Amino acid sequence: MRSNPNNLSRGEKILFFLYEFSKGGRTKIRYEDIVAGLFKKYPNDFQLKGYPEYPDSGDLIHKPLYDFKKKGYLNAANKVFSLTERGVEYASQLSGKKDLIENSEGRLSRSTHTEVSRVRNLEGFSLFLDAGKDKLSNGDFYSYFGVTVRTPKNAFLGRLETMNAVIDELKKYKNNDLYKTLIDYHNFLVTKHVDIIDFFKKD
Repeated sequence: MRSNPNNLSRGEKILFFLYEFSKGGRTKIRYEDIVAGLFKKYPNDFQLKGYPEYPDSGDLIHKPLYDFKKKGYLNAANKVFSLTERGVEYASQLSGKKDLIENSEGRLSRSTHTEVSRVRNLEGFSLFLDAGKDKLSNGDFYSYFGVTVRTPKNAFLGRLETMNAVIDELKKYKNNDLYKTLIDYHNFLVTKHVDIIDFFKKD
C-alpha cells in the first residue's frame, strides 16, 4: 500500500520528491529545482518564514540534503543532487514499495546485492580469501568502500554508512559462508584502517 506523502517528515518529503522526480531512478537535479519543486509540492513545509508566498532556499532544505549525503542516500557535487541506489531503495519504501532480489545467496535488498557483487570481484577480497591479509594495502581499503584518498569527507561518510548497512543486512544470514567472509573482510579493513576512518570523521 502506498504511503501518504503528507504523513512523511520534512526530510522524508525531500527524498520522496527526488524519487518521484527521477521516476524511481537516479536523475540529477539542481538545488534550485529542488527548492522550487518542493515549494510547489509542499508549500506549507517549504515556505520562507514570514513570507508564505516564497520558497525557503536555506538550511530548511540545504542541511537535510547534506545529511542524506553523509548517510549514503545522495550523491552531491556543485549543488547538483541525485539519489544513490541506497537512496532509491529507501525512498521506494516511503512510497510503500519494496525492492528485493531473491537469489541462491539469500533475499537481499537490491542495493546490498549490488554491493555484494561489486566487493566479491575486488582484488583485495581475492587476497583475503587466499589468506593474503598481509598483502592488503590502503588501496584495497579505498576500493572496498568505492572511494579514493581524494574523496570529500561527506561522500566518504556516506559510503561508510552504506557499507555498514550492507554488513548489518548480511548478518541476518548466519548460515551463508560468503556473507560471513564478507563480514570478516569488512571488519578486518575497518579495524586495520581505523585511523583513516577517524580522519574522515574529524570535524
